[in-house]
Amino acid sequence: MNRSGLISLVFGITSALCCLQLASAQIIDPEGPLVRSGARHQVLQFQVSIGQLPQSGTKRPFKMPFIVDGPWSVVDPETLRVRVFAGSKPIADVFGEALAKPDALGSLMLKAPMTSEPLLPLVVTVDADVIGYSSEFDESVAGQIPWPAAWPAPVKEELGAEPLIETDSTVVKAAMESTVGEKPSDWGPPLAVAKRLIQAACTSLNQDGQHLFHGPGKTIRGINVRGAEWTLLNGGGSRADLTCVCVALLRAAGIPARPVIAVGSDSRSRDDGLIVRGEFFLPEAGWVPFDASELKRLGVGTKRVTDPWAGLGTFRDLDEIIPLAWTFAPDDGRHAYEAWAVWSWTRLLPDDEFPRPIKTSAIEWGNQVVATSRTMPGSNVSVRRWSKGPLQSTGPSPWRAAP
Repeated sequence: MNRSGLISLVFGITSALCCLQLASAQIIDPEGPLVRSGARHQVLQFQVSIGQLPQSGTKRPFKMPFIVDGPWSVVDPETLRVRVFAGSKPIADVFGEALAKPDALGSLMLKAPMTSEPLLPLVVTVDADVIGYSSEFDESVAGQIPWPAAWPAPVKEELGAEPLIETDSTVVKAAMESTVGEKPSDWGPPLAVAKRLIQAACTSLNQDGQHLFHGPGKTIRGINVRGAEWTLLNGGGSRADLTCVCVALLRAAGIPARPVIAVGSDSRSRDDGLIVRGEFFLPEAGWVPFDASELKRLGVGTKRVTDPWAGLGTFRDLDEIIPLAWTFAPDDGRHAYEAWAVWSWTRLLPDDEFPRPIKTSAIEWGNQVVATSRTMPGSNVSVRRWSKGPLQSTGPSPWRAAP
């Protein structure tokens, strides 16, 4: 190859990398009326403890989707680490080059080998330093953004149906059409349609206070979620279910949306746990965060879609939560252990009900109940986060190749 040909090849490769960098930024980073308004350095520890081995052995690894380069958080790749222990015996330590690369939306799949040795408990820890961002949203500008001719290819993935987000359900489609019509783009611009659908879900559905399954004490077994279709058919559900309905309605209307499972504390508790919020994609803006439970609490049914809403877009404290995943479990939940809890390995009891209920039964002597027995959870999740304080500047994402 002559010199001019080599220069052309290098220029072409460089241009392609620049385009890839630009495309990644456009579908991840907020822009225009949606901006990052502050940053905070936090440390995360996500731990899974498994106290019962599955009925049948498996060679599957531990898996957990993890947001490393999202619109509202960036993980320091030098600190991300997955470790596995059987009792006190180290089994795996995954970090650095052994980690997978993130996809176009900024999420990667954490994997670590497990063991069938009967050394309990099996403990998996995920550690990372995370930069979280607050958000500001100018709805007066965003409300003028028209429907796009086409959504970016990676964003289209957040339009389809999946477990718990049954966008293709006739029940979901009927609820969407009764709210904004068969052709949502005729009802209004995308922001107005998104807000009207979220408003309809928040005002028409009941919500109970329990969004987590707990084991003994405050241990977390998983997320109490049944999905959009079940919630619409039953007139209500948990806070996680309300988010599922909002996301399903938005997708059915042609607006990319996703749940966000995060580490944080809700307004009723200061204890760290798993919380569920949502995001939808707006052209020329990015991923707009919303908290359906907070919108319901604040009486969003009395608001106009043209007015700014607390609980949508602008969150001064968004930098205090740590987003984990945009799905309730990998692999459509097929290998979730005993509940929806972000991670998976294999089913504890393949033929049992899922999520696995904790059952209490009476022990009788004669005609009297003398004691009760309770099935114990096979696993639990604990989460911890602590802040190292606000940051003045953060620089570019370390997960993206420099152009």
